Amino acid sequence: MNTMLRLHEESPPPGEEDTIRRLTELMRRNYERAYPAGVSPALRGVHPKSNGCVRADFIIDDGLPDELRRGVFREPRVYPAWVRFSSTSARVQSDMRRDSRCMAIKLLDVPGEKILDAEKDATTQDFLMANTDVFFARSVADYAELMAAMGAGKPLSFFFSCAPPRLRLRELLNYASALLKPVRNPLHARYWSQTPFRLGERAMKFSVVPRPCGAPRVEVEPGDDALKQAVARQLERGDWMFDFLVQLQTHPTRTPIEDPTIRWSEDVAPFHKVATIVIPAQRLDQPGRAEFEENLSFTPWHALPEHRPLGGLNRARRAVYEVISRLRHERNGVRRDEPRTLRAWRGRAPSSAQPARYP
Repeated sequence: MNTMLRLHEESPPPGEEDTIRRLTELMRRNYERAYPAGVSPALRGVHPKSNGCVRADFIIDDGLPDELRRGVFREPRVYPAWVRFSSTSARVQSDMRRDSRCMAIKLLDVPGEKILDAEKDATTQDFLMANTDVFFARSVADYAELMAAMGAGKPLSFFFSCAPPRLRLRELLNYASALLKPVRNPLHARYWSQTPFRLGERAMKFSVVPRPCGAPRVEVEPGDDALKQAVARQLERGDWMFDFLVQLQTHPTRTPIEDPTIRWSEDVAPFHKVATIVIPAQRLDQPGRAEFEENLSFTPWHALPEHRPLGGLNRARRAVYEVISRLRHERNGVRRDEPRTLRAWRGRAPSSAQPARYP
């Protein structure tokens, strides 16, 4: 056991900053090849395919224990929010192809100075998740190697090779799990942060779990856009809800900060419910919604210091997400701004966009 590791503390390896610079440059070059100057629209570098962008209420639970009352969970209240469901592949493809499915939440009306220097006065807080609880690269160096292998069209060479002899079995199993886990309706899936974050002075991971709320579960026939159609049809029938859970770090190696390939066992670090997400019945095809969604940017670093991202993969995401988001907005000739209200999109939000009241 590494006795140098301490609870709730990061331990960056030597040379990581240089690796992050190389990774960022690699991702920038890949993006510029995919979307050269003059080509529009330029889509996201990852998660370009939307499976639905919906307005929601993020309702903080009353009566939370003191250790959980940090950041946005400090007091019971309702945050208006945007929630985007997506597929991970850098290329837009049919929903019938295997892929990881993701969920991103952007809270609005969040007071307090934020982490990013250029957005200290922003009033948003992002939470990003995928439909598996572990990642498939241990470190920034490994992730950079994986991206290079994928860019060369040889992703499996990252997991095993003959020269030098190497087998990354855990990473391969995690990668297969991400690709092969079936999702027939994004509203029915569970999502995890995969990487850790601050909860005040402690470290946490988080997860959302769908909660039955009366509306019959909707699935649709297979097709290229089946996932978005499933979300649309589900929300035409009624509201949908998720429970938002947090998991506190309890052990420096069994629940590590720097290795997202290791699952934080619920036996060691149980989850605690801290909020409810209510997605009211709505239509996804309202005028202006698609354009508004395309201009949104999500990053784990749109955050309060109390929810600072932790670990090497998150440190890399800060640089990579910034570069790609800036390039994308420049290519599309649009200004990159954080929304301040639910009405900050072209088209008129219906009256039900106001925060709802739920028990």
